[in-house]
Amino acid sequence: MMDHPGWYPPGQVCYPPELPSYLKNVHDLKPIVGVPSGDELVGIHSVIQAAVRASSIPGMHDAGLFTQLGDHLFSAQMGTCVSQQVHIVADATYTPPTLPAHVSTKLEPVSCAPTDEQVTKVHEAIRSYQKFSEIPSMFEPRVHADLSQHLFDIQMARYMIQESKRKPNMTQAPGPARTFERAIDTTEEPVAHDASNNAGARPESPQISTVEIRDILERSNAIAERANELSERSNQLIERSNQLAEQSNRPVEKPDQSKDVVALRFNELLTKLVRFFDQSNQLAKEAKKPMEELGDIFKTINKVLVRIQHSIIRNNEGNTKDATRCLINEKGDMPVGLLWDVSVRQNNSGSMRSQYYDTGNGMYRFSVNGQNLSATVPDSRLSGLLRFYGIEGDLLANNNQTNLKGHEREEARKKMNEYWSSALGL
Repeated sequence: MMDHPGWYPPGQVCYPPELPSYLKNVHDLKPIVGVPSGDELVGIHSVIQAAVRASSIPGMHDAGLFTQLGDHLFSAQMGTCVSQQVHIVADATYTPPTLPAHVSTKLEPVSCAPTDEQVTKVHEAIRSYQKFSEIPSMFEPRVHADLSQHLFDIQMARYMIQESKRKPNMTQAPGPARTFERAIDTTEEPVAHDASNNAGARPESPQISTVEIRDILERSNAIAERANELSERSNQLIERSNQLAEQSNRPVEKPDQSKDVVALRFNELLTKLVRFFDQSNQLAKEAKKPMEELGDIFKTINKVLVRIQHSIIRNNEGNTKDATRCLINEKGDMPVGLLWDVSVRQNNSGSMRSQYYDTGNGMYRFSVNGQNLSATVPDSRLSGLLRFYGIEGDLLANNNQTNLKGHEREEARKKMNEYWSSALGL
């Protein structure tokens, strides 16, 4: 490498991007003055890993933040690389960090220009070690940062050696700068949620295939990862096209052929950029489909669990007239606050009418543990109960409506009585 003291002066400041609060809790990145320390590089890697894990949560992915974090890591690694080697010579040796025994890939010191096989082995070592990131006893962030820096160093060495062998061509504009791949591999563990009921009855619930859910998650993660790569590549193309635009506008004395080459190259980059944007948009649309399918599956599971709870309440021999206060909604909440002024009493008529709701006196009729009960619900509570159980349909114009008129009131009471009768029995 030729000596370029202006590349990275000792007082150079490398500013990190603004982080959201959940990433600041992982590591609050500070501006790096001069050559980055090992702890500062480890901190950047820790934030990137946390951001990757959070990106799998719907609404948490931020492609712009990924690009800024990648640029910040590149700048820091460049500072480390320049500080360690002012010249790149033919017999330079790059020693990899010592890997623990549970990493199967074995790395050897790299001399001269690294081969494709040597670079590939370093990539494999990073991916292999990344799999242990969720096991603190088997993962050391400093080793991961050293591996990443080793990959950066040998890629930089190969690039500079190749560039030093090329003859300068003054009649053509420089080609696009070689980019350095910085892959971030993540692993995910499925999260299982156990739901239990403490009643004696054990009703059977439909079985949802875990393989189907895992397949949806894997497809979603693969699409999101590809979208991130396209976004990073598109940003690099934008930067390169801006550089070419500045060069084409710069008043220098070059042949017309050189200007034509710059313009042609600029148009090619713009065409590629448009293509990458189209692919990124298509991948973003495809990423929504698996998440929508997964959301439908969870909604089905939730409805089944609510029906199971209602079945347990209905079959409990110790139930009383207050069983209506135990019926949960799809959020798992009980309507205690909505039923404090609802009167429930035993029906002494000895028989139940065929209709759920008695329009004559506004009584709700249902059965609890063989007892025929009737209830009176004030209109002020009726709209709240409909919203609580999600059965309001088109009756309520907005979330603030509490008063019901004429046929709306009758329809609302029938819906409420049918819901109670279905859950508790008639």
